[in-house]
Amino acid sequence: MNKLIIIILIFSFNSVAIAHDDNNCDVLKNYDFSQFDTWKKTVVQNASQYSLDSSFVANLIEPYSVNKNVIKNDKCQPEFTLTFSEYLEKRLSDLRIKNGLKKISKISNLLDKIQSKYEVQSRFIVSIWGLETAYGEITGNYPVIESLLTMSYDERRRKYFTKELYKSLTIIKEGHINIENFKGSWAGAMGQNQFMPSSFLAYAQDFDGDGKKNIWTNEADALASIGRYLKGVGSNKWNDDYTWGREVIPPSNIETLEPILFIKRTKGCLAIKKLSKKLPLSDFSDLGFLSIDAKNLPSINLNSYLIKMGRVKSDYRYFIVYDNYLNILSYNCSNYYGLSVGLLSDKFK
Repeated sequence: MNKLIIIILIFSFNSVAIAHDDNNCDVLKNYDFSQFDTWKKTVVQNASQYSLDSSFVANLIEPYSVNKNVIKNDKCQPEFTLTFSEYLEKRLSDLRIKNGLKKISKISNLLDKIQSKYEVQSRFIVSIWGLETAYGEITGNYPVIESLLTMSYDERRRKYFTKELYKSLTIIKEGHINIENFKGSWAGAMGQNQFMPSSFLAYAQDFDGDGKKNIWTNEADALASIGRYLKGVGSNKWNDDYTWGREVIPPSNIETLEPILFIKRTKGCLAIKKLSKKLPLSDFSDLGFLSIDAKNLPSINLNSYLIKMGRVKSDYRYFIVYDNYLNILSYNCSNYYGLSVGLLSDKFK
């Protein structure tokens, strides 16, 4: 699983959450900005470790100061208080579905080509596109280098963001976008698909063959990049013979089964830890799980996992998901997000 995109969950400007009270977030009062210029010098001095010329790096970062809004957004992130059903209501709105269907109709030829090349159903690509940036409409207006320079200054996650900073400078060096248009979210996620710089360098595609990987304004490049990412992240390869999963009705003895099905995991993202152990779909069928319309599940040997959502018994919802779902989670390590991608994609069948 690629950890480069997982971090977007924590920092995404597009997250659905309850707004925080700025008056109760006074972190800037005691934040030490005095060493920022020293940190910039360190960034320049270490440029060669990332195959970058020090003068090139110095010229790119010279105009930037600490962006206090970036620090505030990072330190004062709101507590996530939406229930799963509330989250879905916001993310799977009628308007988002309507706009997605319009986009699919408008660029169907492009989507067919991308699906054919990467062997990922286009409805999943469009679903991620819609959830990340409202189909390219909301991509962020923070200078990427300024955001990452600010985030790397903070020692709490310096190692990660320093690498992302140098990767962002590499993107400029390779000429994929000019510095004036190099914008993204406050934490450095970029373009219509909200890639972090490392993921851009690993997965971004020049689908129209113009020599640039333009995920900011070029729909072909942005959507192909999502397809390439989903196709293969780490060891898990997307299988377009199957879908993501489905909502299910649990058997009457589910409370007895849960301690057996759900195992403790010490590694992986939080969402992975909340998946049941892997079983063939036929085993879940034998245990009495039914489709949401109360029909029997297919009795096939397909890797499957159970997810239990909800905070109280009256709100519990159960889903059985497949290996493709793990690729979605690698894009954003959250079952809220992963299930919303899957359920939105179902609207585009």
